[in-house]
Amino acid sequence: MTTARIAVLPEIRAPRERPFQIQTREIPPLVEGAVLVKNLMAGVCGTDVHILHGKVPVRLPAVLGHENAGRVEAIGGDAPIKDITGKTLQIGDTVTWLPKSCMRCYNCTILNDQSKCTNRVGYGGWVVPADQHPYFVGGFAEVSWVLPGSDFVVIPPEVSLEGVVLGDALRIMVHALDCLGGLEYGDTVVVQGAGPVGMMGMILAKDAGAGKVILIGGPAGRLALAREFGAYATLDIAEMTAAERIAAVMDMTDGRGADVVFECAGVPAAVPEGLEMARINGSCLIAGHYGDAGTVPINPHVINKKQISIKGVWSASNKHFLRGLTLLGRIPVEKLVTHRFTLDQINDALIAAERQEVLKAVIVP
Repeated sequence: MTTARIAVLPEIRAPRERPFQIQTREIPPLVEGAVLVKNLMAGVCGTDVHILHGKVPVRLPAVLGHENAGRVEAIGGDAPIKDITGKTLQIGDTVTWLPKSCMRCYNCTILNDQSKCTNRVGYGGWVVPADQHPYFVGGFAEVSWVLPGSDFVVIPPEVSLEGVVLGDALRIMVHALDCLGGLEYGDTVVVQGAGPVGMMGMILAKDAGAGKVILIGGPAGRLALAREFGAYATLDIAEMTAAERIAAVMDMTDGRGADVVFECAGVPAAVPEGLEMARINGSCLIAGHYGDAGTVPINPHVINKKQISIKGVWSASNKHFLRGLTLLGRIPVEKLVTHRFTLDQINDALIAAERQEVLKAVIVP
C-alpha cells in the first residue's frame, strides 16, 4: 500500500454544509518508532460535532477521528515498540492509541493529573495539520501514521472494535468514579444525558454497585436501550418538565434525593436541575461540558443547604482506559454502536450525530 484515502476538514463549517473532502495521499515512509495502522473503525464523537461548530479548536486543515481501532500493518525500524502495559507490538495486532501527556509539566508531575497535561497531544485534529507530514493523523482515513513515542494499547481478543471506539466515553466516566472515590454499594445514581457518556456512566454505576440508576434524556430509542442495560427508570426530557423530573426523582428516593448525580448532557440547565435532585450530603459530578455551552443561573443556597459536593471531570489518563478494558470484555457495549458509515459517508455521519439520529456512529473505512 503506497497511497490511502483520507477525509480532510479544510475549514470549520457546520455538518449540514458537508465540509469533509475525500482525498488520496501518498503514505510517507516510516521512520524509526513510527507505526502504520490500517484503520478498522473510528468513532464519531460529540466533540467532532463541537469542532464543526467552532467550539473546540483544531489545527486546520484537519483529519478528525480520535476514537480509533486498527491493525498494525508496519513498524518503522528494528527496535521493539511496547504499549503502555509493556507488551511488544507485533504486525497484525489490534491496537488503539491514546492522547499523549508530556509527563514533565506541573500538572503531570506535581498534580499527578495527566488528563490536564498542558502539552498534551491528541490524534484527530491536534497533532499536525493534514497538509503537513505525516498527513494521516486521525481515524477518519484508511490508515493512520502513528508518531514515534505514541501511547499504544494492544487490545485483548475479548474486546470488540465497537468497545474500543466507545473508550473515550468509557474512560471519562471511569475518571469520574475515580474522582468520586467510587460509589457506596446500593447508592441511587441519577444520570443526566442518554448519549455515549451518559450510557457509560449508567453501565459503570451499575457495575460499581449502584442499587438504582435513573437515566434522564432522550430520544425514546436511547431510553429503551438504557432500560435494556439495566436502568431502574428512564425519564424522557421531551415528555416531562424539569419540575416533573425533579419530583419523579424525589418520589423514587422516598423524598431524599439521589446519592450521586452524573451530569453527562453538556446542557447548562442540567446542572441546577441535578443539584435539586441530589440528597443532603450528596455529590454532583459534571462530565458533559466539553464545549462551552454558556452560563446558567445557580442558587448557591441549594448547595449550602444540602452540603452538596460538586466535582468536574475532564478527559482521562491512560490508567482510566486500562481499567475500563475489564468492563469492555464483560458487557456487550457494542449494542451502543447503532449506525455504521463508510469513509465516503463521513458528512452523513456527522449530520446524523448532530441530529441525534444515532446513539454512537462509527466510520468503517
